[in-house]
Amino acid sequence: MLQWCHLSHGSGRIHLKRSNRLVLLVGIFLAVVAFVGIYILFSGPNSISPNASPSPPTTAKVVFAKVDIPLGTQVTADMIETRDVAIADSISSFTTPGLVISKTIRKTAFAGTQLTFDYFIDIGVANDVTSNLPAGTRGIAVQVDQVSGVGTLVHTGDWVDVVISVKIQQVVPNPSAKSVTNVGAPQGSVKLIIQHVQVVGTLLPPPTAAAAASPAPQPSGQPATTLNGQQEIVILAVSNPNHAEVIRYAELYADPISLVLRSPKDFVSQVAPAVSPSPGVSPGPSPSVLPGGASIPPDVRTDGAILRVLIEKYGVLSPDLILASKATEQHGARWPTRSASSSSMTSRRPGII
Repeated sequence: MLQWCHLSHGSGRIHLKRSNRLVLLVGIFLAVVAFVGIYILFSGPNSISPNASPSPPTTAKVVFAKVDIPLGTQVTADMIETRDVAIADSISSFTTPGLVISKTIRKTAFAGTQLTFDYFIDIGVANDVTSNLPAGTRGIAVQVDQVSGVGTLVHTGDWVDVVISVKIQQVVPNPSAKSVTNVGAPQGSVKLIIQHVQVVGTLLPPPTAAAAASPAPQPSGQPATTLNGQQEIVILAVSNPNHAEVIRYAELYADPISLVLRSPKDFVSQVAPAVSPSPGVSPGPSPSVLPGGASIPPDVRTDGAILRVLIEKYGVLSPDLILASKATEQHGARWPTRSASSSSMTSRRPGII
């Protein structure tokens, strides 16, 4: 009877029921899934050990010049790009393009140059200006103060106009004596003589001890300027040698030269490729381009300023007419004045311009 018992089969094997085998397989499968999940959780790329610190970055994105950017150019988005550099090479650099867009370049940046702070700051200490002189130009220095030099806020790369003022002595020739006679006091004459001149360097006096101890940096990064009566040396790049002669004459024999600051938006850098005109359409006149790569705005003809211009064009009252108005009205006299279009004398009622 024992041979029919399930414990005494001839083969010696123990047969499990089908339901028990299924439960065993499911358990093994769940164990494998749990093991794989735990392995992925603790060994994945984003897993961080409780005691481990994240690795510091080794590179940074900084701003580079995409094209040649001439001195004095306002930076636009199409002139720059960002590149990855080592962290050690990103010091004093710009990590965001928005920090340099619309800023004025204070020294020429060639394509591929990493733009650092010194490309946008002029501290008034120049060691070399020849690199900023475009071909065909000459550098000449003028001395200005805070009134004649726009508050000594003129920086390298800016554009200025030159204004001079002189005093002219009126004389009357005496043919018999072969001499001249001075008439009245010397009369002032003011004229804008040179337009669109670029600044290639500046020199400011060294800061005082108080200013050096507590500097007040401006948003643009330029050194702060206060009303202290300081002077500034401005080095101008003139393209015409005659202009250098006129400037030097004014320095020697005229009142101090005044500089008029121009907007950098008037001088657009020629960095975009030229566009061919459409067939059958004649191209317009080629814009004049300065050696530095900026287009030259058209010259503006000015009247100059003398007393007669102020009286006849701007309605300034003549002091002679005001002082003598009552006496001349009593005698019915008429005062001669000089017309703006000719040197002939015309009669007008006293006190009327």
